Amino acid sequence: MGDRQRYKILDKLDAGGMAEIYRAKAITLDGFEKSVAIKRILPHLCANPKFVNMFLDEARLAMKLNHANIVQVFDVGRAQDTYFIVMELVEGRNLRRIFQRLSEVGQRFPVPVAVFLVTEALKGLAHAHERRDGDGHSLGIVHRDVSPPNLLISHSGEVKLTDFGLAKAMTQVELTDPGIVKGKFSYLSPEALDGRAVDYRADIFSTGIILWELLANRRLFLGKNEIDTAKMVEKAEVPSLTLLNDQVPEELDQMVRKSLARDPRKRYHSAQEMGDDLMQFLFSRGLKVSSYDLSEFLRSIFAAEEVAEEAITQERINALISEEILSLSMMRFSGRALPVDGANPIRLEELTRLEEGRISSSDLKGIAPDGLEGGRTRTQGIALVDMLEGRETVPMQAVNTPARRGGMPVGAKIAIGIALAGATGVGAWFLWQNFLGSLLGF
Repeated sequence: MGDRQRYKILDKLDAGGMAEIYRAKAITLDGFEKSVAIKRILPHLCANPKFVNMFLDEARLAMKLNHANIVQVFDVGRAQDTYFIVMELVEGRNLRRIFQRLSEVGQRFPVPVAVFLVTEALKGLAHAHERRDGDGHSLGIVHRDVSPPNLLISHSGEVKLTDFGLAKAMTQVELTDPGIVKGKFSYLSPEALDGRAVDYRADIFSTGIILWELLANRRLFLGKNEIDTAKMVEKAEVPSLTLLNDQVPEELDQMVRKSLARDPRKRYHSAQEMGDDLMQFLFSRGLKVSSYDLSEFLRSIFAAEEVAEEAITQERINALISEEILSLSMMRFSGRALPVDGANPIRLEELTRLEEGRISSSDLKGIAPDGLEGGRTRTQGIALVDMLEGRETVPMQAVNTPARRGGMPVGAKIAIGIALAGATGVGAWFLWQNFLGSLLGF
């Protein structure tokens, strides 16, 4: 995909109904590299010439946008019968994933942090809405798809809008085209749903939905199916935030309601106006919020997830080790041959030193336990601690035992294996596997 001399694909980041996103490196002629994201349009969409033409037109417009709160588009290309765009790589998560995480941990966005996040998104929208060409004419850019998947938050707390290059193309193809508008009704404006011409106020309505959901910690327009959802959007009935979140004052509730007015003429006149009102709300209450606060909040809710993933991994390793130890213990009492060619059952008398499968203090000290046949001496009973630390110098072949594998008594090997099982980490697990293979002869 793409010019192999210019872009090197590293791994796949995400996939959806319209495109796949890859992490890649842009390589210059001088060998300099830059991390980028490449969005590859799914081939079946490229069969629609109308979609392709509008995608290319809008992608060219997106390349004209240069703002800190908008994901930069660097390049547009074609490869393997499909089109792709090269974009700024944002190391972080989209707002949809953050919503999911909040639901998992039972938390909600702090009001100041939620307001800050939306004001940052509005800065990006204001830049796009007000962008003009070289002659001073408005480009008339409207995102048309402001929704949680298209709001990216970096690990540093930067808020960036994405998918300006696809928005217009996506909303103007026939609604019957597969994978185009599915799941999008929840964030459409009433006029867009009715098929009327839309302008920047449609983006304000969508942004208002996101702010309402951040503060209420629930979805606003979500029915049992897309038809029910569309009816809810058409009615544009908005429950009071003050009833759903006691941290939301009436003043802020009214700002959100204004952005969600069913009649576009009653909404904010611009993204800048809405952003100014929200910032004034924070300033009037002495609420200092920055990208640092947003970053710290996200780190706190995802930290537990990372710890849980590590715990699950270690738990699986421990479970595998426990299963092997249990299997080994069962072999001691089974007295039957293993279902492997050349494998013989371990005889009970060979495991005398383990005393019911556990290492005794006598084993650790190298003292022959009472009742051991032949009255073995300490030299014959090899101290496990000395052996593991490299201090035992008695040649293994000098130990007189009826059963040996690879020059070491079976009992000593089992003791070493159980000691390895007590270690943690993947490395110890591989040592344990190798030990079992040596013990069983395969």
